[in-house]
Amino acid sequence: MNNMSGYETEQIDEGLWAIDDELGCSMYLVEGENRALLIDTGVQEGRILPMLQSLTDRPISLALTHAHIDHMYHADEFEDVYLHERDIKAWHGGVGVCMMLGPAMFRVRHKKYRIRDYIPITDKTIIDLGGVKIKVINAFGHTPGSVVFLDEKHKVLFAGDAVGSGSGAWLWLPGSYNISRYRDSLTVLCNVLKEYDGYRFLPGHRKQGTGSEDMRSIVKDMITLSDEMLLGKAEPKSP
Repeated sequence: MNNMSGYETEQIDEGLWAIDDELGCSMYLVEGENRALLIDTGVQEGRILPMLQSLTDRPISLALTHAHIDHMYHADEFEDVYLHERDIKAWHGGVGVCMMLGPAMFRVRHKKYRIRDYIPITDKTIIDLGGVKIKVINAFGHTPGSVVFLDEKHKVLFAGDAVGSGSGAWLWLPGSYNISRYRDSLTVLCNVLKEYDGYRFLPGHRKQGTGSEDMRSIVKDMITLSDEMLLGKAEPKSP
């Protein structure tokens, strides 16, 4: 593992890097034959592109698992930015409120984002990097347009904060689903993930994780927790 300007980088496969910033945010760089794709950006101050360009000489696009500042702070550095159409639509709602409050939470400067220029994605979208294709799996709840990115070549699932990092998901933020809607979304996600048992789980804050690499088992646990909360059986615990 290398440390570059505060970033820790780890090559976890050929053409695949995991990168963690100083604030515990994880992002992932996937390299294809024609271009590379960064999944999320973290929220560390300074420019991120110079660090990424030390890892790959391919042009780099950005795909966002969801529209929260700790995952898209550096989106202004990229020409092509992919974001689910639901989060683009929610920019003037709960998602936008989170983005306004985010800089104060993370003590970083405010930025302007060209949200109208973002490339809207759905679960039909395929991002072709040349020899590597990134697919989109809906995972709504943490935000209205949260997604999981699927890389079949490297057999990984880039999960953002859809189910947290295995230890819980934040649903108290503006724009998040309520427990009932989230539970329904998780059920759909669990069925989709049947096809990808054994794929590596790469979350948005991997150092906060539980150590589990089986995303579907985490989703099942979250469904059980949601059911117990809806029935009033889940007891809150202090951190």
